[in-house]
Amino acid sequence: MNDPCGAMYDPTEDLYHLFYQWHPLHFNWGNISWGQATSKDLITWTDEVGWEGRDALALGPTGFGNYNGLGIFSGTAQPVNLQGEQDGTITIMYTSVKWLPTSWSIYYHPHTESQSLATSTDGGKTWTEYEGNPVIWATTETAPMYWNITGFRDPFLEPFPALDAVLGVSEPHYYAVFGSGIKGVGPRMPLWTAPASNLTDWTFLGALWEPVGNSSLGPVLSTRTYGYNFEVSGFFALPDRTGDLHYFINMGAEGGNLTYEPQSHIGLWNEGIVTRRSNGSADFAPVAGGMADWGIAYALTSFNDTKNNRRVQYGWVQEDISADGGSFSARQQGYQGSHTLPRELYVHEVDNVVDPDGTLNASKSAVLTKGSNGQYTAQTLGIRPLRDVVTGLREGASKQTFPNKNYTSTTMLKTQGSSSLELKATVKDAQGAFGLIVGASPDMTEYTTIVYEPSNNTLLVDRSHSSTIVGFQNYTVTGYFYPYTLSMNGSTSTEPVHMNVFLDGSLLEVYVNSRFALSTRIYPSMECSTGYGVYADAAATFEHVRAWEGLKHVWTDRPLNSSSELVWDTPAETNNYTWWTGD
Repeated sequence: MNDPCGAMYDPTEDLYHLFYQWHPLHFNWGNISWGQATSKDLITWTDEVGWEGRDALALGPTGFGNYNGLGIFSGTAQPVNLQGEQDGTITIMYTSVKWLPTSWSIYYHPHTESQSLATSTDGGKTWTEYEGNPVIWATTETAPMYWNITGFRDPFLEPFPALDAVLGVSEPHYYAVFGSGIKGVGPRMPLWTAPASNLTDWTFLGALWEPVGNSSLGPVLSTRTYGYNFEVSGFFALPDRTGDLHYFINMGAEGGNLTYEPQSHIGLWNEGIVTRRSNGSADFAPVAGGMADWGIAYALTSFNDTKNNRRVQYGWVQEDISADGGSFSARQQGYQGSHTLPRELYVHEVDNVVDPDGTLNASKSAVLTKGSNGQYTAQTLGIRPLRDVVTGLREGASKQTFPNKNYTSTTMLKTQGSSSLELKATVKDAQGAFGLIVGASPDMTEYTTIVYEPSNNTLLVDRSHSSTIVGFQNYTVTGYFYPYTLSMNGSTSTEPVHMNVFLDGSLLEVYVNSRFALSTRIYPSMECSTGYGVYADAAATFEHVRAWEGLKHVWTDRPLNSSSELVWDTPAETNNYTWWTGD
């Protein structure tokens, strides 16, 4: 399983839908289809139809030679019909794949990808392809883009009234951005539009902006680089506390700088100023940015949760395996890939910020607005796990509370906890590096350390002792986090650091101060590696330290063993293993 797709709320059924790319019968990439699950509350989930084999299939490839013959790549869903009306219809826009393999770094075969529509009138149980597919058939070096493209996929489709206003259109429109790039030039985010009354009639407006290949908005540590190709892009606006709109994009960047992580694709976000170009298109000028997830979560996508008036994001967390080409444990696991917790995106705002040495401004991680008192309001992209989902996950868990204490060295709080765990702490007045420990065995043969290092403003996940099994990646994951300096009543202080950690088997998610997220894998080899504690290399005050052991099982209709038969792809199904490896 990889990319989350088509996340949406259906007001007709009062139901959330979440689709995902997956191979229905295998644990490796290939035969890319869409599976589907639904939820009433984003906490517990039900497989659409069932969990075995192809039961959850919503859309699948139709065979070589057809516009969608070799794959159903990422896309989005909206609870409207093709005329933009809410009548119980659900519409999906997805990338239909006719040719494989494809990569930004190899020759792009014309019409490898196109953009298509499918609809459901029975709440997502069955789907019908639009008879006029594909609705966007543009390809390399042809009208209307005339780009020597690196790729063209993953439509992010939404109504966007604020953009309607910027562009001065006479009727409501839907907009779609895609992942793309121009070979030898740089990544691109093409912007297309269709009138809300006809979602089959698409017009190319242009690129949102034109970054140079592998360039960066700011220092590489704090903003990373754009690489050479974008995937799974997004474009949306969020209000701040005064109601002013802030425009954001997210994108998967491929082929970028590998200084701080070995993987060649990362998830980024930028905030920017949006204006109307003279040709009627939109121009996005970045002003701040960073990684959407500072670990290995990728293909991050979001939707407008109209039921709760919030923007919710999901990401795909791949496995992190080094041996046997990255698949040595996959057969034993029986699966590969999972999704992050649902995360709320919002405008994070902090007043009374000072920047005495200019580090914060230079980092480009936030927009600083100077007030009459000489202090700043810092605004950036906020990210936090959905509070109602976290509350639901804690139901039935064993809550542990620990006293506030000044620690001067690493201390284990419990030697036996749970492999399904939430751990929270607030740290202040630290004299050195500090953090939390999870996944620890009683003898400390295995453990994972989550550390904030103030000397260079990095948040590190040290995995050098996470597993005794050779074959899992164990490099230290590096994220950038800059605590604000606050001025109050004539004195300055560093804001406390609030850490919120979730562990689910091998999947580790770290959230800090509601503006930092990091996902990674740790793979403890021993069932007893469930202990947790605090890390301090000098004096630090830990407050509000709490743990919830044994979080809720969210797939209530699945048996604990939900394995299906493994079916190997044949040479005929894979063009003698050239479309995908079939291993």
